[in-house]
Amino acid sequence: MENAVVLETIRKFLVDEVLEGVNANVTADTPLLEWGVLSSMSTMRLVSFLSERFGVEVPSGEVVGKNFKDLGSITAMVLRMRAGQEDGAKVPAGKAGTS
Repeated sequence: MENAVVLETIRKFLVDEVLEGVNANVTADTPLLEWGVLSSMSTMRLVSFLSERFGVEVPSGEVVGKNFKDLGSITAMVLRMRAGQEDGAKVPAGKAGTS
């Protein structure tokens, strides 16, 4: 999935569900934590959304400021986790069908 698509999907969720439709010109580098857009409750709602929408389980150790400081950071985390899932699902070459 492309970076811009993931970022826009997350931005739309934040505007619709967290900011309740108030488009505060949220961009990739808007400081979500610093500006109070994300609180502990809204971060948990976002984590749940990321799981449902992108199929990523965000471990509690990843729910840290550096991963949620802005849309760019959240998007990078989602893409990193999705790539890790895809890598983990691949069968190593020469191993398919052997036991």
